[in-house]
Amino acid sequence: MSLAGNQRRDQRRRLVVSWNRLSSTAANGFTAEVRQIADYSPEALPERQPALAMLLPTSLGGMALVSGGILSLISVSIGIGWCEPVFNASLFSTAEGRFSAGIAAAKACFDPHSLFSLTGWLGQMALVVAAIVSLVVRLMRRHRCDDYHGRYRAWGWLAALYLLTACAGHVPIGTLVGSILSDATGITLGPQGQGWWFLLSSLTFAAVSLWAIMPLHERLGTVVWLSLCLAAWTVAAACTWSGRSGGMLSLTGHAAWALGSALAAIAMFAAARSVIREVRGSSRSGEIKTAVKPLQQQALAAQSPRSQPNAVGALVDSAAAEAEDPDRTDQTAYVDGSEQESDFGMRHLSKAERKRLKKMARIKTAA
Repeated sequence: MSLAGNQRRDQRRRLVVSWNRLSSTAANGFTAEVRQIADYSPEALPERQPALAMLLPTSLGGMALVSGGILSLISVSIGIGWCEPVFNASLFSTAEGRFSAGIAAAKACFDPHSLFSLTGWLGQMALVVAAIVSLVVRLMRRHRCDDYHGRYRAWGWLAALYLLTACAGHVPIGTLVGSILSDATGITLGPQGQGWWFLLSSLTFAAVSLWAIMPLHERLGTVVWLSLCLAAWTVAAACTWSGRSGGMLSLTGHAAWALGSALAAIAMFAAARSVIREVRGSSRSGEIKTAVKPLQQQALAAQSPRSQPNAVGALVDSAAAEAEDPDRTDQTAYVDGSEQESDFGMRHLSKAERKRLKKMARIKTAA
């Protein structure tokens, strides 16, 4: 004679325990979950955008070629300008002759002490290219179906900031903003109040860049290049803060500004490549492999009470009846001992198990 009372209750208990064990085993088998790729409308494809979108690099080779070309142009122009003041090796002859005036004019084109030179012009062109690429990215991002709060507009703001930075290379916008804020607050930051300009531009760039770049799937390259750009511009701002118009600080400041502009253009090319890969569904972050055995999936589907609504309803009904009728637990049954009872077969269904079964039934009903 046994106090188990009800073999159906024991069967229910064994089913719950086995399902819990299979669930834990299958959960350990998962190495990663498959993320859903970004949802774009067909209008976001580069083929349906302006022709410039088809010229953007999408492969690693094309990206390396564009980055190397931009950095090479800036580096060569900086190196030619630095030859005489830094290395004491002039590439232009200073002897009087027939073409001495032309040679002097060519030397002035590489003047490292001024942004009105080839280096400054290349830096400004890099910022214009960065603004154009940012606008192309905005055109593609605006067709993302799951976008919220108009995050694609951040790319337009970023393009405006690049154009404003290019303008500040020849127009004293920093001095204008610094003077206005210094007169308004009575606090002067840096020479001629340019500290206000540096502070506002840094905060604006940081906020807009985070708002635009963080939703990207492949954002590591863009973050690295843009961080290097902001670091170079920080060096240029520090050299300008010193207030010296000549010497090594002036050379370093102008070179850092031009180099930061080139890095900004490369960062926008990297962002455009990431967005194009998202639109075409080839982004690596959206495809993550799983390591789950098919047998475990089948066993979990077969044993899970959620996959068997009728079984769940029967289990919950019996559990509720047992809770309402305590006399059922006092019934006895005669068994011959031929069946091998599990360790959980000699105890009653606990209150927590009843609650779990009722919760499963509510989930099934809501579904």
